[in-house]
Amino acid sequence: MVSDDKENHNHRQTDPNLRCRKLIGFVYALLSAISSATSLLLIKYMDVTAEEMQLVRSGLQYLFVLPVMHYRKERIFGRNIAENFYLFGCSISAIVANWACNYSVLFIPLGDSVSILYTNVMLVGIFSCICLKERCTWIEGLFSILTLVGLVLVARPSYIFGGGVQNHLLHIKGASLAFASAVLTALTYVFLRKLGPTVHVCVSQFHYSWLGVILSLVFAKVKQPLRIPCLHDIIFLTLSAIAAILAHVFMTVALQKEKAGPLVIVQSTQIIFAIVLEFIFLQYSAPITSLIGSILIFGCAVCLTAKKFRESGE
Repeated sequence: MVSDDKENHNHRQTDPNLRCRKLIGFVYALLSAISSATSLLLIKYMDVTAEEMQLVRSGLQYLFVLPVMHYRKERIFGRNIAENFYLFGCSISAIVANWACNYSVLFIPLGDSVSILYTNVMLVGIFSCICLKERCTWIEGLFSILTLVGLVLVARPSYIFGGGVQNHLLHIKGASLAFASAVLTALTYVFLRKLGPTVHVCVSQFHYSWLGVILSLVFAKVKQPLRIPCLHDIIFLTLSAIAAILAHVFMTVALQKEKAGPLVIVQSTQIIFAIVLEFIFLQYSAPITSLIGSILIFGCAVCLTAKKFRESGE
């Protein structure tokens, strides 16, 4: 019996169809990382607010999700008050996280913003210990400290690095917004984990879409009179929204081909793509401190994800 189990296990590992499916999953995760970085890069070419960006993205996503909801005949709300709380909490935290992320890209370099955003891997572990009562080891604590060191190197506060950073107040503002986005993204993941598999992903995306449209309209109206963007901004708004939606679609397909752990590691390459795209299209060369900080954050994100994946026993 033991030998039969081993043979089946070895057969699954050497099955060419399985290996091909895993490879396709990695390719889709890589495409998701490129699409996400491209979506944020396009923000640099627009003169619009974060609320207007979210409005267009949520509107387009609503058009994509609504037919899926109708086809699957999914229930719109959760089965009880707790599920509805986590469902709306997940949607609102994701919307505000996108606002903060979009604003941060307007204030600081793209590579810095994406690097800080990926501190959410560390924050998910912290929130899981606090909210979900999951075990936290000293290795996770070490990687968390290294991630914070990387965060400081990327943010480059003037009271540590002096006045060498141009417009350091603007840089700190952008870094703070990126970190706020990371915190809210981590909370979104915690809400999703509390929901579990009982609520289909299209339901959470449906609420994210219509709430995004309403909240973006309200906040855009409060901040300033609503205006119609010029043709240049409309084109880049649409392209950025499509790239963001494609990133989600690619990751969803990838998760059907491979387990989440390796795919999250592959998607972390968004940090590298953001730095490369910014260098190619915006001719911006990141300072050495930002590069070191980005490498630290990327390395810690990969190690923390690999550790969680290994502990899951998959």
